[in-house]
Amino acid sequence: MSDKKNPMHKVEDVKRHLYDREDHTVEHHREGILHQERHNIPKEWQQTEMTSKKAKTSSIFKSFFIIAILFFLGAIIFAGYKFYQGGSTVSPDNIEINIIGNAFTQGGEVLPLQIEIINHNNANLEFANLVVEYPKGATADLSDILRLPREAIGTIKSGQRIEKNINITLYGDQNVTRDIKAKIEYHPEGSNAIFIKEKIYQVTINSSPVTISLFGPEETSSNQQINFKIVTTLNTSLPSDQAVLKVEYPTGFKYEDADVKPTLGNSIWSLENLSQAQPMTVNISGRLIGQDNDEQVFRVYVGTIKSNNQTIVDVIYNSLLHTVYIKRPFLETRIVINGEDGEYFTVEGNKEVKANIVWSNNLSTKVDDVQIIAKLSGNVFDKKNVTSDGFYNSADNTIIWDRNTDEILNSVQPGGGGSVSFDFKPLSVIASGGAIRDPQVVIEVSIKGREPSSGIEYSEINNFERKVVKILSDFQIVGSAFYASGAKPPKVETETVYKIVWTLSNSVNTIVGAEARASLPLYIKWIGANTNGENVYFDEVSKEVVWKIGQVKPNTGFGSLSREISFNVSIKPSLSQVASVPLLIKDITLTGKDAFTEKIIKSTQRSISTLIQNDPKFNVGDERVVN
Repeated sequence: MSDKKNPMHKVEDVKRHLYDREDHTVEHHREGILHQERHNIPKEWQQTEMTSKKAKTSSIFKSFFIIAILFFLGAIIFAGYKFYQGGSTVSPDNIEINIIGNAFTQGGEVLPLQIEIINHNNANLEFANLVVEYPKGATADLSDILRLPREAIGTIKSGQRIEKNINITLYGDQNVTRDIKAKIEYHPEGSNAIFIKEKIYQVTINSSPVTISLFGPEETSSNQQINFKIVTTLNTSLPSDQAVLKVEYPTGFKYEDADVKPTLGNSIWSLENLSQAQPMTVNISGRLIGQDNDEQVFRVYVGTIKSNNQTIVDVIYNSLLHTVYIKRPFLETRIVINGEDGEYFTVEGNKEVKANIVWSNNLSTKVDDVQIIAKLSGNVFDKKNVTSDGFYNSADNTIIWDRNTDEILNSVQPGGGGSVSFDFKPLSVIASGGAIRDPQVVIEVSIKGREPSSGIEYSEINNFERKVVKILSDFQIVGSAFYASGAKPPKVETETVYKIVWTLSNSVNTIVGAEARASLPLYIKWIGANTNGENVYFDEVSKEVVWKIGQVKPNTGFGSLSREISFNVSIKPSLSQVASVPLLIKDITLTGKDAFTEKIIKSTQRSISTLIQNDPKFNVGDERVVN
């Protein structure tokens, strides 16, 4: 075979040309060129193909949807047929409940009713129970429902009629309707499912067993005394001899008094003596505290109370609400005692009290002929110790300010105001001998004037303010020391024993939580105490003597009633104390709470040294340490 036809030679030639730097031979072989070719396809064919695909898909979904709807409707028809027409199925519509009785009744009286149950189904009702519900009391609270004990009926056969008699008692105002609900709970024959059929029967209340009427203001000013009259009238007969009248006061109301004393607390009155011939009337007085435009709601109930909580009305026979709005007074006064403005004031007995009456005109018009009157009273008021910039009339214990005492009161412009003052000194409670209880001075201030209305006519406007000044009890402790044994006068490095006595005194108010404390100096040794049954102990760490006094009655220390303890301490003076008068006990502090004024009383007494002048055996010089 020749070299030209040998394939290997061609390969070798290619390699030689490829790696030969001097070879510049390049051969180009032109191959065929690719061109885009267009084909014309009729548009009608494209649309026909797409439409055909969409139609085919839509036809499948439509068929599936129609079949599903037909199947669902068929299932419903079949189920309904089986439930309502089947030989052993039960329909609630085929259960008839009839409530037979008077559609009118008097509140609080027993209403007899007959409940008729008829099973019109072709199947039996199994495990049937009758449940009756109706309002428990007279309120509109739908959750306050009374349920009679569940009555088991058992099986109600097809076509069977069941009759049950019940007695209920309804409450409410006249012409109010009450709903009585009767329910049948049952199992369809051969089923474990529970079904309910119910019937509502309405009864109208002819009259309530009791009627409540409340007479009182609908508007007042803050801290003004207000009075309410509540009248309870018996219309038929009380369902229970445990019936009560209860008043729920708003948070801003301060109860003061009632002409009929409450049975429990200050808000519950027994109605055991209420009769149709004799209504019960209760007059309540107090004060409302609040801001301008506040709404204060009083709630009044008549009913029976719970056996386990006598403050809760369980069954309500009747109730009412009364709203009082607090309005800013046209003429306003504020009583300031010793620079303080509050509802109650506390001062020490037999000390002068400074009072200011700050007044203002809150109207948009002027007020003429303004007059301010302060009346003073109380069990420790001393009419001989009153001074004022107004006219004090000791005959009726009043102080009067008008245009004769202050020209500004002749005509007060809108927003105008001022102040007047007086001083007084309460009686000493120490000298009362226990005859005074809850010592106080009451200040009642009224302000009035004339507002021009039309022409020469005037309308009178007024306001009233009341403050109570309570007197603190005089609660004191007296400490004294006596020589007991040992060196006299105290001698260096020689023991001397002293007896310390603490005696309490309390004037007019009960003291609670009382306690006395004192500390011993470092060089004083605690020996022991004669407690007289009192709670006294010595704290070794703090070196404090503590007397847990507790309650202290009024007039303690002034008559036969006394409280006293004693304890012994000793001293061995050092050379550094020669010629000094050492302290035996220091920092005696007494604390307690005045139960009437609700204020904490705290007092301190002087320290006790070896200068025991109260000891009848004491001689001058016995107080100083000798060598």
